[in-house]
Amino acid sequence: MFDPDLNPYVAKIQEYKDIITTIKRGETPDSGKLLNEDRPIVVDLGCGAGNFLRDYALIKPEYDFVGFELRYKRLVKGAIKFKKRDIKNIQLVQARAEDIGQWFPNQSIHEVNVNFPDPWPKKRHHKHRLISHEYLQILNRLLKPGCQFVFKTDHKDYFLYAAELIKQQSFFNLKEYSEDLHNSSYNEENIPTEFEQLFKNKGYPVYYIRVETE
Repeated sequence: MFDPDLNPYVAKIQEYKDIITTIKRGETPDSGKLLNEDRPIVVDLGCGAGNFLRDYALIKPEYDFVGFELRYKRLVKGAIKFKKRDIKNIQLVQARAEDIGQWFPNQSIHEVNVNFPDPWPKKRHHKHRLISHEYLQILNRLLKPGCQFVFKTDHKDYFLYAAELIKQQSFFNLKEYSEDLHNSSYNEENIPTEFEQLFKNKGYPVYYIRVETE
């Protein structure tokens, strides 16, 4: 936990405890706070300041949304956005995307989004990339049958690396794939993130893949 004197957003999170969940190191996450068995759950891993969640939740008020983010400032900025729009179907978790398996039971999630994760471009750092064979197995365990995992990035090397891993998994069925999302037929239903809008404005391609579980 950061020192509130050094990071004022640590203290500010207390104003949004109805939206933001934090736990101390060593505590067991309470998945009950995030689950409603009567509503589909969409998870955004590394949700940033919440633009994607905000826009998605407004389109799908019948869904529940959970965003994972480590940075306190981004969590607070997201919570402020949701309050401003009176959005009540989003929860935020101050936790690493790698820890998602601790927060949800098996076959409980409708959709998982990984948008623009750190590409760790140097080869010696590839072991730190979020997408791995083991992590995809965790996502498959958490997703309900026939539900989806979506991955977007601006980093071509990471995309090709991740897409190959994803295609190798027998439990995933490839549904959509593009190496230039914004100029593809899939863009019509795409919801951009904060980073994605910057890349789009600069004309950079965005790489995209969507798969469904068996």
